[in-house]
Amino acid sequence: RYQDACLMLEKAALLAPGDPAPLLELGRALTSIDHPESALRALGDAARIDPKNPRTFVAIGQAFTDLSQLQQAERAFKFALQADPTHVAAYLNLGLLLEKANRLEELRDVVQAAEANGLSGDEIDYLNALLFSRSGDLQTALAMLKAISSPAINAATQAQLIGQLADRLDRVDEAFDAYEDMNRAMAQSPLGSMQDRSAYQRAIDSSIRQTTPEWVAGWQAVDVPVDPPSPVFLVGFPRSGTTLLDTILMGHSTTHVLEEIPIIENLAQKIGDLSQLGTLGTADVAGLRAEYFTELQKVAPPPPGAMVIDKNPLSMIRMPLIHRLFPDAKIIFAMRHPCDVVLSCYMQNFKPTESMSSFLDLANASRTYDRIFAYWQQCQSVLPLNVHMLRYEAMVEDVEAEVRPLFDFLGLEWQDSVLDHQKTAKARGYIRTPSYAQVTEKIYSSASGRWQRYRKYMNEVLPILEPWAKTYGYSID
Repeated sequence: RYQDACLMLEKAALLAPGDPAPLLELGRALTSIDHPESALRALGDAARIDPKNPRTFVAIGQAFTDLSQLQQAERAFKFALQADPTHVAAYLNLGLLLEKANRLEELRDVVQAAEANGLSGDEIDYLNALLFSRSGDLQTALAMLKAISSPAINAATQAQLIGQLADRLDRVDEAFDAYEDMNRAMAQSPLGSMQDRSAYQRAIDSSIRQTTPEWVAGWQAVDVPVDPPSPVFLVGFPRSGTTLLDTILMGHSTTHVLEEIPIIENLAQKIGDLSQLGTLGTADVAGLRAEYFTELQKVAPPPPGAMVIDKNPLSMIRMPLIHRLFPDAKIIFAMRHPCDVVLSCYMQNFKPTESMSSFLDLANASRTYDRIFAYWQQCQSVLPLNVHMLRYEAMVEDVEAEVRPLFDFLGLEWQDSVLDHQKTAKARGYIRTPSYAQVTEKIYSSASGRWQRYRKYMNEVLPILEPWAKTYGYSID
């Protein structure tokens, strides 16, 4: 009863205004149920009362991490270490942040600093396991991780890393057991326990019923502004290679790629019911377009003249809104074998929001895939979308052959720099998606067809996925 807990902690803070403890616990509770902005207000008050408590600064860093404000998070963890150079949770969280930013040398420095201050144990072993994993010593990393038990380490994150290492070592059953542990931990987390896992599918079914040729034909005619030019939208089911593809696109000197910034999603929430799209007039469309570009300037201002590429995989269910505001927009659609993407989503430690909680079990993930692709195809049939499809499998086999036609589609001159995706990825710093480590490595094809190794676990969902595999030219044999 996390919301009740927050109310009780608010009362405690009012009753003891000079005590930082209720504010600290309130901030941690609010972060756990995805209210990091409110958490930061409570934690800021706690820090003002007791500016030397490292636990408060760690909690502030975790809230900033949840907001993807990584510079502020890093600063907070370092403040915690200034307050107490022996506070192990500060080393742990700072190390996790640096690893996700692919700043491995700095991670080594953090581990050395912790050990120089006499710290050891599970939390420091966990950071060392990350370093062993990233250096390719998978056996050592896996053995260390399986021996670790600490309440300071997120159980789902630890289970996922065990699964990843076991998978890379081809220990399939061990890997699948770890991913089951990960998803169970996420389902039981404060945020996960609040989710209705079928709500997202019901919302898509509602959109399917709404999006008909008759509805689109009844849209009010509007004059759409042409300046600024429409963004390009990069969509596809999660884990379809969109992070590799957006890194390649970033390698071009005239592109500006947004990495899963929910501008379109926020506009959709503002409009509300999908049926409202048809009632928008010229002024409404112009106003919503202006909001898009205003928010773009606020969160990720593009260089003058750059082509904006808005990458958000699940924007594939926002095609009516995108077409209404940007009817001339080009759409890049990333495609991958249905069985591979569903399995990969199951193996990812996504924050369990309404949409991502669909991936906590294979059956629900497969049903979500089925509904999303049913809607994607319906949108393509009733809207004149300008779509270019790339296949993940072809891209990892011959990246240049697959992406050259994409740059022709976008009207961009070819630049060889786009092929050096490792250099581009390392220059990106923190990468928001689960592929943050893979895109700094050489392109490999081992993930293509990985689902076959897990086939015995996927047999029950193959009847859901097989029709889509055949539709897009894949086999499940």
